Amino acid sequence: MALVNKTRNGMGVLTETKALPASATIGYSSEINAIKPKLDGTVQNVGFSLKPSAIAGTNLDIALYGANKAGGTKFLLKDALVADLTVDGEKVAGYIDVNVYPAPFYYVSWTADVNESANTIELEIFGNLNGSQK
Repeated sequence: MALVNKTRNGMGVLTETKALPASATIGYSSEINAIKPKLDGTVQNVGFSLKPSAIAGTNLDIALYGANKAGGTKFLLKDALVADLTVDGEKVAGYIDVNVYPAPFYYVSWTADVNESANTIELEIFGNLNGSQK
């Protein structure tokens, strides 16, 4: 499923629900092109919230990846984007200044410690999104 554009209280919001990965594998969000670092250096805070339907193992590790071109090779920008997800249905959120982690394209990743493929994860990205997600 692709990220869906929404607006809440005048703030841009992207949402997506994805299946979680099998054991010791990494899953990714769809490519995020609606986040762009500000070239003038002003703070560009963007929030990320994730909520698993269930967690069969002990936790899900959440990280932020970038890529230099659409569909390109991913590189790790920030491990522990939000606190590890450990509780069924618990939403965990956090903000980052994307100027500190610049990339033309972004992905949120989740790594499982056991087979989680029967479960899903909801991703929400919010803030002053300055690109158009397609």
